[in-house]
Amino acid sequence: MASSTLSLIGVLIGIFAFGTYMVPLKKYPNYSSWAFLAVMAVGALFCSTVIAGVTGQFNLAPVGIFCGLLWVIGGALCFWAVQAEQDLAGTGLRSMSVSILLSFFSGVVIFQEPTLLYFSVPAIACMVIGIWIPASKTKSVWKNWRSLLSGAIFGTYLIPYKFSSLGDMEFLFPFSVGVCVGSVLLVAIMTLKRKKSFGYPKIPTLFAFASGILWMLGTLAIFWAIADDGMFGYAVGYPLLQLNLVVNQMWGVFVFGEYASRHGRIKLTLSTIVILVGAVLLTLSKM
Repeated sequence: MASSTLSLIGVLIGIFAFGTYMVPLKKYPNYSSWAFLAVMAVGALFCSTVIAGVTGQFNLAPVGIFCGLLWVIGGALCFWAVQAEQDLAGTGLRSMSVSILLSFFSGVVIFQEPTLLYFSVPAIACMVIGIWIPASKTKSVWKNWRSLLSGAIFGTYLIPYKFSSLGDMEFLFPFSVGVCVGSVLLVAIMTLKRKKSFGYPKIPTLFAFASGILWMLGTLAIFWAIADDGMFGYAVGYPLLQLNLVVNQMWGVFVFGEYASRHGRIKLTLSTIVILVGAVLLTLSKM
């Protein structure tokens, strides 16, 4: 019972954290997404260092560092998409849908997690349909390649961790080290190439640092949600975390005024409902 409760808590924390941490990037559109990535990564490392200090789990496990470096690629693409595609809610929708599909496939096929196909197959169909509903008829969804590719990475970057024998607390610190080193190195190379700093104004930078802390807490919640002895496992637990879309869309629509037209909001709402139905069916496939 305790592990099931922790799984549910992990899902709820993750939904809020991952649906919120990119809000400063939308709030301050002139703040470079690359600067945001670097500062957020430092905030994440700070948070994990505190957690490691409390738990005594300091280590530099290669698999953790590798997963962190892999995440940097997905994170960079996602932050780039928020500004380049000018669509916080849509970016979350596309990235989430792809990550759900791949994480479910990984859980069922690679890790042989049991699932009821008469629930899971319709669930996957809902995910596929949901991603296409809000797509503009005048713009190919494939032009949003940044958010689609970021979703592919977010749906698979934890596979090496699942194959390792590391516990969640053992993995957390080296993972954050990989994220921080990879992000700072990437931004440093880009800065040298452009021969100009991206700029780090005080207020947006403080928010970016706080976003890193929030993101790391959400990452910790992932391990509770996908625990093998928990309620959901990887095939369902990770896809459920992607329901941060609901929080993401609330920020995008009600705070930043995205999808202002009635037609646009109807399509976005319908898309969300279809994907949520898929999430419910995924959950039922484990019961």
